Amino acid sequence: LHAGANEFGRLAQGVKKRKKGTDTINFIAHTAVPEGRTVTYARFCANVRPQKEETKRCCITVGGDRIDYPGKVSTKTSGLTTIKLLLNGVVSKPDGKFMTADVKNFYLNTPLERPEYMRIPIKLIPQEIIDDYNLTELVHNDYVYVEINKGMYGLPQAGLLANKLLARRLAKY
Repeated sequence: LHAGANEFGRLAQGVKKRKKGTDTINFIAHTAVPEGRTVTYARFCANVRPQKEETKRCCITVGGDRIDYPGKVSTKTSGLTTIKLLLNGVVSKPDGKFMTADVKNFYLNTPLERPEYMRIPIKLIPQEIIDDYNLTELVHNDYVYVEINKGMYGLPQAGLLANKLLARRLAKY
């Protein structure tokens, strides 16, 4: 429950004083979903990660198979041969140096071109979050609805949008 509350807080506007939010989701009334938009489901993944600071972790992903995104969603990637050439070109030099960066949070904080919508069973939301966000007022047929405004795992368009934003920002350099 603590890990679940932390995940909801991270995605929304925080949970008490221990977790800062990213404004990725906003809890909304079911009537705020625009006409004709598909509402998807949330999928919860729970793991024990002893090497992390927070060992018990929860991740909420979007049911991407129900998202009706009208645009392109595929991202160009490098082939295995290109990657092998790059790595061999670096490690074959005596003074070769290589660095990588994890852009996970960049992916997760990429603004969407249009919001997506998801509903979550109220029984899966920790009481701490229900209380912090006054969610009992928003319950409709045992569900709470959220508007998604930034990239989340499971959104078919998230990778492409993050890739385009990263390319625009790196183009300056």
